Amino acid sequence: MNNPLIAVLKAVAANALQATAIATALMLITIPGIALATTQCVLPVADGGDIPPSPPSVTGKIVEIHDHQLTVEIRKGVVHRTIVNDGTGLWTVFGGGIEETDLKVGQHVLIWLQDCRHAEKTPQVAAVVQVCSLAAEACAER
Repeated sequence: MNNPLIAVLKAVAANALQATAIATALMLITIPGIALATTQCVLPVADGGDIPPSPPSVTGKIVEIHDHQLTVEIRKGVVHRTIVNDGTGLWTVFGGGIEETDLKVGQHVLIWLQDCRHAEKTPQVAAVVQVCSLAAEACAER
């Protein structure tokens, strides 16, 4: 019993099932890619760059420096300790490179932690430290 209507319905159902499988596969591939793109960490580069950096993890004023560790007051009475190591990029907000010995108490800094992590338990390792000025001047509004 070969009913042409049943044959057509079977073909339509097979095509619909295949289309659903393709759409599902595309979503499974695309959604993680979108999530990765929105959480990408973009660190600032010394002399600027084409891509704007992610927001800094820590901003504030250096209140203590001891053994490659900066204590930064992020607001009145609240501090964050950050480790500066050989892999930490150090420069001014204008792009000029500085040495760790140029870091002084009173300087205002912008700090990007490794992988652009949020400031949590301290100390955390800094990927980039930018000073607003070698003098104790506040950062200009961005």
